[in-house]
Amino acid sequence: MAPESDAATPQTLSLVSRVMDTVLSYVVAVLLVAMSGTVFGNVVCRYFLDASLAWYEEVSRFLLIWIVFLGAVIAYIKGDHLGIDVIFMVLPPKYQRMVVLVADALVLMCLAIMFQGGWDMAIDSLESGWVASSVPIPYGWVYMVGPVSAALMFIQCLIKTHADIRALKGVQP
Repeated sequence: MAPESDAATPQTLSLVSRVMDTVLSYVVAVLLVAMSGTVFGNVVCRYFLDASLAWYEEVSRFLLIWIVFLGAVIAYIKGDHLGIDVIFMVLPPKYQRMVVLVADALVLMCLAIMFQGGWDMAIDSLESGWVASSVPIPYGWVYMVGPVSAALMFIQCLIKTHADIRALKGVQP
């Protein structure tokens, strides 16, 4: 029974990764449409009504912040982040896999620090009651994207680390 459950784990983790990628892609698309609509609406108001929406700049900025951070998670899932592999490529395959595991551990550590720092900043901002000047959006909700994206990347990094450990052991994914 153990081999069956072990064989199912990579497929389950792959499914989790694909679902997370799909859901985040739709969320980012909706946020992008909302941001574009906000900016376009302001352009129409300025051109036709000779008046500007007072809140458009802050709202579009907040949406852009969430788009960028969630987009970084999507890029991590797809492996699209920039990497330097000059030295990595000259190492034998076994050492390459070991270096990848060390990199995974460093990424997990950095994401844990990012989560804690983002969480502290968001909670502090929510507790202080600091809100945006033109719309009643607490800055804590804007800052919450830090711990949310760090947690999502942490999950993805755990999935990647599991696959990298299996690769080091010589087990096919």
